[in-house]
Amino acid sequence: MTDELTALRKSIEEWIIEERNHVFKYTSPFISPYSFEAKAVFLEYDLATNKARNYNYNVASHSSYEYMDVKQLPVPTLNEFVVAKLKLHHNQIRKEYVKSRILNNFGTYDEGGEREDICFFDYSGETDHEVFKAWLLFEHIFELSTQLIIRIEAKNYIGIHSHLKLIDDNFGYLRDGKKSYFQLKMDEDELYSWLINEINSFKHQVELKGLWRSLSEEKEKHFQRVFEAVLSRVSELYNVDISPETSAGSGIMDFKFSQGNESKICVELKLSQNPSVLNGLIRQLEKYKESEKTDKGIYVVLDSGAPSTSFARLKSYVQELRKSGLSTEHIIFIDATEKPSASKL
Repeated sequence: MTDELTALRKSIEEWIIEERNHVFKYTSPFISPYSFEAKAVFLEYDLATNKARNYNYNVASHSSYEYMDVKQLPVPTLNEFVVAKLKLHHNQIRKEYVKSRILNNFGTYDEGGEREDICFFDYSGETDHEVFKAWLLFEHIFELSTQLIIRIEAKNYIGIHSHLKLIDDNFGYLRDGKKSYFQLKMDEDELYSWLINEINSFKHQVELKGLWRSLSEEKEKHFQRVFEAVLSRVSELYNVDISPETSAGSGIMDFKFSQGNESKICVELKLSQNPSVLNGLIRQLEKYKESEKTDKGIYVVLDSGAPSTSFARLKSYVQELRKSGLSTEHIIFIDATEKPSASKL
């Protein structure tokens, strides 16, 4: 590799790390709000919006403006401010800005002294070239950044952590392997919301991705093992401990999900044909929650299509809860009955 190509590869890698640090800085308010990086972002946001907020306050509080058509200035939310920082650099698309910064140092001039526009592929050479590989990494980090922006725009802050981990897994070696992504510490409410989402994702796998074939005619213990297999990987990713068949003092609960001693969720699984399927919700799960000193529990019922009087009573009970305006999001029914193939619909 020539000196120029070596310098180009190094420049690309340096900007990859710069982008990595940029992403971590501006996501820190959602991941680690008390960190130094987050405080810097909060201050930057405050300075950027201070003038507009003061103007709007004056307009709203002074009676002299009461009969005048004075419009208030737009003030972005923190979410909007962060998205803009991740997308743009002084109103230029950030990826294009970074690309231009890389290539501007490697431009050429024609005979008349005019600068010639160049593109990366002028330098890429063969597909196994070190520069080409570095540029693929450059493209990849911006792909991850785009996915991250989509999550932030949707206010799906819990999902941010997995993207930050992917970034450091892919690019950490450029920083001598140092990994400094923030471990997401969830309080009990956040852990509960996260787990509801993950179980609903499992429900989607069963109902729409064909996993029902492995569950519909199996015993309850098999249902528990499949559930554990699916949830264990994502739990490991989010630093959540999943404990199957945990003694709760009042019996053996199916699962306890936890992060430390402060965030605990009891989860009980039942098949629809289980004669105790109603009792499992109104008595069994409540006892487990009491033993674990938590008010958070999730009840998951797999409907295999087998008729059950107790299951019918459970569905009626849930309907009454809904009519009373009570939340039933913690009761998740999963349909594992046989599905017709798309060709027969």
